[in-house]
Order: sequence, then structure tokens, then C-alpha cells
Amino acid sequence: MSLLCCCILRPPPTPPHSPPRTGVASVELTQFRVLPTELWVKILNLLPLYALWKNARPTCRSWNAIAIEIVFRRLVEPTIVDVMWHTSDKRIRQRLYPSIPRSLAPADQTPFSLVARWLLPEFEKALHTAERKRYRCDHVVFFLSSGKYAQNNSGFALAKVTERKDVWEIEALTSGAFDYEQAFFYDPSWFPRWRVSYKEGQERRSTSSRAEMHLDNVTIPIAQFVKLAAIADEEEWPNIDKIDGFDKRKRSRPNSGVGTPRRRVSVE
Repeated sequence: MSLLCCCILRPPPTPPHSPPRTGVASVELTQFRVLPTELWVKILNLLPLYALWKNARPTCRSWNAIAIEIVFRRLVEPTIVDVMWHTSDKRIRQRLYPSIPRSLAPADQTPFSLVARWLLPEFEKALHTAERKRYRCDHVVFFLSSGKYAQNNSGFALAKVTERKDVWEIEALTSGAFDYEQAFFYDPSWFPRWRVSYKEGQERRSTSSRAEMHLDNVTIPIAQFVKLAAIADEEEWPNIDKIDGFDKRKRSRPNSGVGTPRRRVSVE
């Protein structure tokens, strides 16, 4: 009988309850104050382009606005653009200067809703003109403040014609101009949407049936220019084989590869 009792498992004895502590002050969580915008601007300004655009910008609407302003001030404002074009009897190279919009906040919070724009000075518009359909846009070259530069390797094609305006784009991006059988040599995802606009002059010659066109401006989506500038400046950019916004797997949405900022919930 005693042996059986020894083999029966008994529950461990419960430890005695510790007496409640008295005199301990209660700990309250301290809420951190929101940093001022000026400090966030200084912090985000220290980031490289890839970290600023791909990591910090989509975090919240405030950082999105700060990142866009930094890109315009750091990249677009000190950058100049040269456009090379030709007529039947001469080759022309003209320099354009940045035009910063008054409001840098996009209406729909997507980076493709903003474009970087460079304008030709007014006094140069009359220096070089050409009759409509008798000129061709060749190349766009942009020069960064660091001294680095980059030039498109693909030719331009006339993409849009209105009553007083011609718009030239990369030939591979115009409808029906790209042969996808040559995708091994020419990757369409590499071609940014440079748009070179020519406009008809204010004074049209009455003796000519063709309008005299002059170079007016150059634009590119800001989301693409950030990456092009980083590549030209030899900064590190992961997944360098794809320009943001032109994912070959999603051709139906030109800006499918660009993340949009999330709304940040503030804690009162």
C-alpha cells in the first residue's frame, strides 16, 4: 500500500503568493512630440536618391511632399537640358533651363502627376526655326550639377500634331513604331517619356503655306528623371534594369511600377 502511494503523481505545491508591493509609483507612457517639418527636410536631404524616392517617399503624405520638393530643388533646378535637332541644311543644338512649378504637391498624390520641365529662353525661339514636317528631333542631353550628363540612345518620332504644336517622343514608345521581335536588343522598359514640344511662331509668313516651328520645351515624368539622374551620377540603384513606371509585365498601366504614399494616422 505504501509503495502504491509512492508511485502516484502528485501536483507540485503552489508557491505562496507574493504580498502586493506598496509605495511603487505608477509609470505613465510619455508621448513624443511631432518633429517640425524643417527638421524632417534636413534629415531626408541626407538620404541617397534611391532611399529617398523608393523608401522614404511612400511612407506618408508629408514625406511624399518633402521628397518631391527635394528632388525639384536638388535635381531639376540645377539641371540644364540640350536638345539636338536638324533640318535639311543645318544641325541645331539649343539649351533649355528648368521651370519650377509654383505648387509641387501633386493633386492625386502620384509621382506621374508631376513632370520636370525645361523651357527655351524667349530670345532664342526666333533664332532657329523650320518649316513644319521639314525638321526632326534627334537627341536630348541633360547635365547635372555634379558635372555628369546623359543622353538618350534611341531616336525620336513625331507622336502628336495639333494646329500649332508638334510633340516628339522616343520612337519606341509611339504606337506601332516598336518591333517587339527585337526586344532582345532594345528593351522598351528602358525608354523614358521625354517629350520635346515645338510650337508655331507668333508671326506666320503669309508667303509660305507651311508654319514656321521653333523649339519650346522638354518634359519628363519626375518619377523617371529621379532614376535617370541617379544612374547618370553613378549612384547605387537596385533593379537597375527597369525604369520606374514601365514594367513590361503590366503594359496596360504606365505607372504601375510606382508606389503611392499611404495616409499616416496621427496619434493625438
